[in-house]
Amino acid sequence: MVEKYIKKNNLPNLFSCSVAVIGLGYVGFPLVSEIAKNNKCLLTGKKLSRKIIGYDLDGNRVEELKKGIDRKSDSEIDNFQKIDSLEFTDSLERLNNIDVFIVTVPTPINDNKEPDLSFIMEASRTIGKLINSDNTTNDNQIIIYESTVYPGVTEDICVPLIEKFSNKKFNSDGYYNSFYCGYSPERINPGDSENTIDKIQKVTSGSNDKVAYWIDSFYASFIKAGTYKSKSIKVAEAAKVIENTQRDINIALVNELAILFKKLNLNTKDVLNTAATKWNFHNYKPGLVGGHCIGVDPYYLTFKAKEIGFKTDLITSGRRINDFMYKYLFQQILSKTRKREIIQQKEKVLILGISYKENCSDIRNSQILLLAKKMIENDMEVTIVDPLVDPQKIFEKIKIKSYKAIPEEKKFTLIILALNHKEFNFLSNQKIKKLSYPQTIIFDLTYNFVGENIFYL
Repeated sequence: MVEKYIKKNNLPNLFSCSVAVIGLGYVGFPLVSEIAKNNKCLLTGKKLSRKIIGYDLDGNRVEELKKGIDRKSDSEIDNFQKIDSLEFTDSLERLNNIDVFIVTVPTPINDNKEPDLSFIMEASRTIGKLINSDNTTNDNQIIIYESTVYPGVTEDICVPLIEKFSNKKFNSDGYYNSFYCGYSPERINPGDSENTIDKIQKVTSGSNDKVAYWIDSFYASFIKAGTYKSKSIKVAEAAKVIENTQRDINIALVNELAILFKKLNLNTKDVLNTAATKWNFHNYKPGLVGGHCIGVDPYYLTFKAKEIGFKTDLITSGRRINDFMYKYLFQQILSKTRKREIIQQKEKVLILGISYKENCSDIRNSQILLLAKKMIENDMEVTIVDPLVDPQKIFEKIKIKSYKAIPEEKKFTLIILALNHKEFNFLSNQKIKKLSYPQTIIFDLTYNFVGENIFYL
């Protein structure tokens, strides 16, 4: 049924189409690998003979992937070098005759906390040129966007750019000399070895009913967890951007409660543990919110809301609270250190974990990194230890040397237990004591330790 339906509508062959994934970062590389490693359609059992290309502007990244090296990976990876159908390239010439393009480029925010769509717009221009009849013999190409955007970006911003540079009509009813689009939001969770791409249900959508069916069938052919076909592209875009906005607001609530309870001289951890005895209490913990999703997605939604004249009080307040938390933690640190009987000439700080979350090497929008920068600006001697993050990336951000392991025979006046990396499982109260002076102050953001000089958010 699937095969007959798709062939009837003159769309790319589901089983032998050529596919190019544009952008080989945290989203693109796992996706292109998952597509390539499946040689049998999960829907029909039919053999898949697709040509799969992973494209990235970064030639060094491409060369490393060709050698089997993935510096962005937070877990073991498949031996993708042995997949004959998979090719990595930084050459646009290799993308001239492609049926399906999947865009997984970054969509960050700028210094004004507004969407930076420059990467996704440039990808759209490039694809437009590639599918122009002067460069390809293929027709009726399908372009699927996975990058996080606000509702309307795919059809109102990306599609016009493809139309302009391709000289093709979008969404033609005649399925001739046309192109079609869809949106299938990424749900990659860096550092999560349990919820991998094949185990997460895939939301899909298309620019018309037939294309939506094709795109849904395409993802269902290799995603074991199955798919959910959304009513429209805009619905799928909106669903993606609220997933992390919801989590952002929940964390903002407990962060604000933590500040309140501190003023009431109450232990936040004790309060949350007590409240969690109710069956329907959502047990979020206070923390520093960063990363490429939770710390960014709400700004895409508030930007679009502002554009149409709607004020998002709750979302905006949540973002303001969470953006403030590293500054609040710094204030708490100063408050504790200044109360010590013996005043230190210079604080010697140990920060354990610098990425935006545990078991992850991604430092994008890391509030812990911002905290470290603030400490350095205040003349503190900062030692950063993170076994997962490339020290060169940290140096590029804050110009200090970092370590993969805790330096031996060294003590610190202030310790920040920032992340619960599995590589830190060896830590114990005894080990922390060896790193400490009698009056060392310890802030535990992992909520794993207790002690006289141990404090929490």
